[in-house]
Amino acid sequence: MKRAALCLLVVVLTGLAGCNILQPAPTPTVSPSATSVAGTVEPVTPTPTDSPTPPPTATPTPSPTPTPPAVAPTSTPTQVSSAYLGVVRQGGRLGAVWTLADVRFGLHPGWLRVVWEMTEPGDHLPLFKFVEVDNAADPFPTGHDPSWGAARIDLMVSDLYAYDFPLGQRLPLVPPDNPRVTRIGPYPTFSDAHLGFSIGLKAPSAYKVYELTKPVRIVIDVLYGE
Repeated sequence: MKRAALCLLVVVLTGLAGCNILQPAPTPTVSPSATSVAGTVEPVTPTPTDSPTPPPTATPTPSPTPTPPAVAPTSTPTQVSSAYLGVVRQGGRLGAVWTLADVRFGLHPGWLRVVWEMTEPGDHLPLFKFVEVDNAADPFPTGHDPSWGAARIDLMVSDLYAYDFPLGQRLPLVPPDNPRVTRIGPYPTFSDAHLGFSIGLKAPSAYKVYELTKPVRIVIDVLYGE
């Protein structure tokens, strides 16, 4: 009797197993991206990952362009103004050979006189030429010498020689504290046919020229007040 009851129980349990009655209900899989609220599945919007914000890039401040140091411009000598500048005055004539006997100056009220005296007697003078120039704009052939002053009166004499007059020892002549003339000296000519002289001036000056004979002389008066 017990054996029959046991067999019946086995049959019943086997039938129930075939009908999946005793199988446990599968556990629903919840998507990790969804949250169940009251049986309703709401899609979850993923929160974006906060990326680290890079620090603002600083705009480089341009370095100031260095200002070049001021360079003093190369100055061109400014010519002084005078009605006598560049005016050529000449006298005498060619046709003889002359020897320099003396160069001297004399001081007078209102002017300074310079005399060039010749050894040979005659009724005329050697050919000569005077011209007043700006000392800076028209320098000596050897270069500008500011010690002569702002201007010069240059004298060129043809066929004149200084055989017995030691130019290097007697010139220059320097008038003491003269209001206009700085010195009287030789002008470098580099010529055997000419002898040159210059009168240095503190400022452009008016002047007068004379031709004198017995003895033969070239005379110039440098005027102070004109």
